[in-house]
Amino acid sequence: MKISSLNIFSNKDQIAWVGAGGKTSLIFSIARELFSQKCVITTSTKMALEEITKSDQAIKVSSFKELYFESLSGVCLLYKDLADDDKSKITGLDAQHLETLSQSMKINEIPLLIEADGSKRKSLKFPGIHEPNIPEFVNKVCVVAGLSVIGKPLSDQDFHRPNEIAQALGISLGDIFTADHLFKILTNPEGGLKNIPQNAEKIVFLHQADQMVNSNDINILAYNLKKYFDHVILSHLENGCLEIVAHWGNIGCVILAAGSSSRFGSPKQLAIYNNETFIETVIQKALNINFSEILVVLGAFYKEIYPLINKFNVRIINNHDWEKGQATSVKTGVTAISKNKIEAILFLLVDQPQISTKIIKNVLNIFAYQKSNIIVHSFNEQNSHPILFSHKTFSDLLKIEGDQGGRQLFKMYSPMKIKLEDSILAMDIDSMNDLKKINNTLKRIS
Repeated sequence: MKISSLNIFSNKDQIAWVGAGGKTSLIFSIARELFSQKCVITTSTKMALEEITKSDQAIKVSSFKELYFESLSGVCLLYKDLADDDKSKITGLDAQHLETLSQSMKINEIPLLIEADGSKRKSLKFPGIHEPNIPEFVNKVCVVAGLSVIGKPLSDQDFHRPNEIAQALGISLGDIFTADHLFKILTNPEGGLKNIPQNAEKIVFLHQADQMVNSNDINILAYNLKKYFDHVILSHLENGCLEIVAHWGNIGCVILAAGSSSRFGSPKQLAIYNNETFIETVIQKALNINFSEILVVLGAFYKEIYPLINKFNVRIINNHDWEKGQATSVKTGVTAISKNKIEAILFLLVDQPQISTKIIKNVLNIFAYQKSNIIVHSFNEQNSHPILFSHKTFSDLLKIEGDQGGRQLFKMYSPMKIKLEDSILAMDIDSMNDLKKINNTLKRIS
């Protein structure tokens, strides 16, 4: 997967880069792939002199009056001078020059990439007292961490400022560094989240993915990081080119709860499962997942249900056309949620309160790696929810009709299928007998 396929970066971006684990090479690789015609790389601190060779133009800037932005071409590296204390390094621009550069880049719509700290070529670092030097004007901050540190003893061989890392984690030098330790460093306000401007989009690169030992631990790490970062990217360099192994982005959730429950005999939304109503159960499970937005589509029994769920941090929409079939609720959800930067939508049914958060997380992890257009569950060759639809299907979802919902697109987009091992997980609860069945198997499927 290429970084360009994720549509995260644009020509208008001004991006600060912090962290360790191949950060500078990552900056130049992304500049080459996305902004090869024209972009500017600089630093707010120091950078190795040899990095000049990675640029198309290296420009020593003493005055911006001498810099003609029209003449810039390719990947341009701007720097101020050689460092006084180390001639193997170049110095970056001070705050005033960076601000001036920022304004010029915005006017000319030239991407600006700023390395905002150093790492002494280690795979993981903890910021120093005055680090990172992130300008307030940036709209994105990319935090880089090398996965090669997982499973290694904490020492200055692989870690920059290992004593500070040990103190932050409450461990000792020489202790084996784990994925959980990496999570705590990256989410520490004085660690990975330090000095990030309030309105900046936060992106974390779990780099050196070719050296990861346990992919399940990394999946858990990435999923948990999504609560703190807008994007989590698993990556590595291959022959100098950036390869994206997986990407956890912005996923929306739509809970379909508009039906009249004609076969059930009473509002299914208000039926009891595990001592709570169906709709409260499904909403709370969705809230336990790192969705960017959760939308509940009501219809029949709106007046009875709305007061019950208004306490939750979800968006509630009344589908006045619910009698025309499930397709109307799907379209209502897509129309409302796709206006935001949503990469995919996971649809949950209100009459499947037995679906576990483990199943939902599994779908999101599979999508992170595969980016399939549709992911559906199945049991005995019968399709079942939860179903995920990528943004590439949204325009076609808005054309569906009737009571088959999004399944009408399965011939157009061949879905990826996840086999369910338990028939109970595939059940739609349509009768009181169905409800008795899932309540009797509650311990087995929870």
